[in-house]
Amino acid sequence: MTEANIARKLEVTRQTIHKSLNTANTRINESLEEAARINKLEIQDINPAKGFLIGYSQHFKTKALLTFSAKNGIQIWYKHEGNCEKCTKKLACKEMLSSEAKDRGILIPEGSKPMLPSEFSEILFSKITGE
Repeated sequence: MTEANIARKLEVTRQTIHKSLNTANTRINESLEEAARINKLEIQDINPAKGFLIGYSQHFKTKALLTFSAKNGIQIWYKHEGNCEKCTKKLACKEMLSSEAKDRGILIPEGSKPMLPSEFSEILFSKITGE
C-alpha cells in the first residue's frame, strides 16, 4: 500500500505514516547492523524496508543473510553446502524458512516432492533480496 492509502485507512495524515515508516526503518537498519557487528559480518548490502542485510563472514568464508520479520525477529542464515538429508535440524529449519516466507507473503511451490531446506532457502532468499 502507498503511504497515502495507509493514511486514509488509518485516518491519519500521510506525513504521520511517512515519519512512522522512517522511524521503523531506522530501527530495523540499526538492529541489522548491530547483529552483523556481533556476528563479525562485513556488510555488503542492507535494505531495512525489505528487512534484510547481506554480509560476508570471514570466519566461515561464506555469504550470510540476516533477515528481520515481525514474527521471527532477526535471523542469520549462512550459505553452505550442508547435507540436509542427514541433518537433525532439517524439520526445524524448514519450518523457520516456511514461516519467513509466509510472514513476507512469499509463495514457494514445492512440486511433487518436498524440497530440502537448502533448496527452499535458495529460492526464498533470492525472492527476498531480488538477486
